[in-house]
Amino acid sequence: MAQATYRHGGEAVDYTPGSAVAAGAVVVQGSLPGFARSAIEANKLGSLGTVGVFRIVKANGAITAGAAVYWDADGDPEGGTAGTGAATTTPTGNTFLGFAVAAAAEAGTTVDVLCNGSQVSLQSVIVNAIADPGNAGAIPVTQSGHVAIVTAGAETRTIAAPTFTGQELLLFMKTDAGDAVITVATGINQTGNNTITMNDAGDVIRLVAVEVGANLRWRVVFNDGCTLATV
Repeated sequence: MAQATYRHGGEAVDYTPGSAVAAGAVVVQGSLPGFARSAIEANKLGSLGTVGVFRIVKANGAITAGAAVYWDADGDPEGGTAGTGAATTTPTGNTFLGFAVAAAAEAGTTVDVLCNGSQVSLQSVIVNAIADPGNAGAIPVTQSGHVAIVTAGAETRTIAAPTFTGQELLLFMKTDAGDAVITVATGINQTGNNTITMNDAGDVIRLVAVEVGANLRWRVVFNDGCTLATV
């Protein structure tokens, strides 16, 4: 049996929504954004465009040609309804879309973005910044990205189970004013360790989501300086 069989060029992907999707909607699956080129009925098979230049509503603020553009699902589109989503140049907590192909004025309502499905997946892992939630906070697991941990003393964080296969989190201690103990809801290796302790600035660990039976679990890809334990 072939290990891989060519299906299509990837300009669009199948999508069956749980509720109706309007034409022109931005839909994010994991770290992959797509664009509804026509309306899709609830529970009916449709498709989302993933490759091409898309004109996307944007938040207030100038965007230069070539700038990396992200989707803020709760963003305020210029001239539109607040909280309905908008393109932005702010990476923290947002999903990478692509690159602006032309400048957009500060008060402009849209920006033209070159999107490429394979490029999006790579950039989402490498570029997407996930905000450090602070002491006793929960690190978001809605997308892939990196988290710069900053402590002001001995602190804790938590991480829930991953939300999709292949999801990645890169965690590193940016500023050390005390140890950070991160408790993971599931084991992170075959040993069953479920805590990560960062002791010094530069400690770093990378986690990837895999399927273990019917469950999603984090697994350590690499670890430099972090102490792993079971609590």
